[in-house]
Amino acid sequence: RFSTPVSMLAAGGVAALGLLLTPLAPRPATEAAPRHASPACRVAQLPLRPAIATRLVPPMMVEVDNAFFDEYVQTDPATGERTPLGLGEKERIYLECLDSYYNEGGKQLLPDDEYEQLKSDLNFEGASITTLSKDEIQFVLANKRFKMGKPVMNDGEYDALRKRLKEAGSKVIIHDAASCNLDTGVCKADLRVDEAKQRLLYIPGTSLGLLLGCEVLFWTVHTDPLISILISALPAYFFGAWFTENIFAQKPLVTTAACPQCNVLLTTYFGDLFNVATDKFIPNAPLPGDTVEFVCPECKSALTADRSEMIIFGAPKK
Repeated sequence: RFSTPVSMLAAGGVAALGLLLTPLAPRPATEAAPRHASPACRVAQLPLRPAIATRLVPPMMVEVDNAFFDEYVQTDPATGERTPLGLGEKERIYLECLDSYYNEGGKQLLPDDEYEQLKSDLNFEGASITTLSKDEIQFVLANKRFKMGKPVMNDGEYDALRKRLKEAGSKVIIHDAASCNLDTGVCKADLRVDEAKQRLLYIPGTSLGLLLGCEVLFWTVHTDPLISILISALPAYFFGAWFTENIFAQKPLVTTAACPQCNVLLTTYFGDLFNVATDKFIPNAPLPGDTVEFVCPECKSALTADRSEMIIFGAPKK
């Protein structure tokens, strides 16, 4: 027991020095980390996962048959020599295959696999012959057989087929350039329907029908103008067709073609307007019909446009 304050302070200092010099006991491995430990300490104390061994597997190679992309070549049956062909030769062989199959009792010039390869090759090269319809193929083969002296249809069937294709606007019938007969000197060109100008004829009747429909709906049921337009659109379409073909224009047809003599673009109208020519409101006006005679404004040649044949031709040379 210490009796003086100085002795007590000295004893306290010695005790504190002893605590500082005493080594700390190590923490057991299984003891949990204190709650106030930082997240970095907690992460560091987690056990590490074992490394997983990985091995890169190369992608599987898929074998592709490249025969589909091979170009068609002609093979000599005797020697086996393979000869590449041009687009014109391929189209000729394709037509010969069709001709022999349809006109010679199903005769096949090529095996099925070679024929399919030829057709695929023509499709890849953008040949239009593979996109022809049945009637177009029949017309082409009929011309081919006629030149060979072996016609496959009579004149009536041929003319009916040609007229049907021309009305459909087939490229097999309609040609861009004019053709001339050396014996008569008559040059002719094909007429094409001008769809844009043909539709313009129906605008007045359709507009009138739409205006009448909107007025009727507004003054009867008091509908909104936009709703009136939507409701009147379909009736106005039928009214416009009736008004154009019976009152405004009679049998209207607008065609265009190049002049057979100078190749200037000409527009020809078939039909009548408000029955002016039919009722003789204009003296000496020709009656509307299937033919229209006029003079080319560029070369001053006398021309005749035929609606039934859809051709334009000049006068025969004397």
